[in-house]
Amino acid sequence: MNCPTCQSQNVVKNGTTRRQDNSVVQKYQCKACKRQLNERTGTAMSRLRTPSLCAGAALNVRPEGLGIRATGGSFGKSHSTVLRWEQRLAQQTTRWSPPALDGSDVTLEGDEVYTRVGENLPPKQVKVGHPFHRTPESLLDYRS
Repeated sequence: MNCPTCQSQNVVKNGTTRRQDNSVVQKYQCKACKRQLNERTGTAMSRLRTPSLCAGAALNVRPEGLGIRATGGSFGKSHSTVLRWEQRLAQQTTRWSPPALDGSDVTLEGDEVYTRVGENLPPKQVKVGHPFHRTPESLLDYRS
């Protein structure tokens, strides 16, 4: 482990601390600059009072289409808290995303595209022949 302040590798264990959720966190001390740190120091999760697993799970469901308010409600957090987590993670992209080579073009590709086609209808009002009309047989064919 390197010290995020001075990049020294001279870091030693320096006790533990217990968080509000009763998880134990190992503390470290840098012998070069005398700063205390833990495994979250210098990351998007530093000074976060929520367990890393909870915040990570909430951030992982957002790209799957769960809205910001639904994500907050599902994890027992405010939607503004989830937005803050996303902003903190976005500020860390330079640490985990390699920069593009000088003079090269960068192409970004989206994984999924959501498009609204036609009108939103409840399932009972979808007419036979409509692109979203499904029969039980077509559902079985789709799953196999």
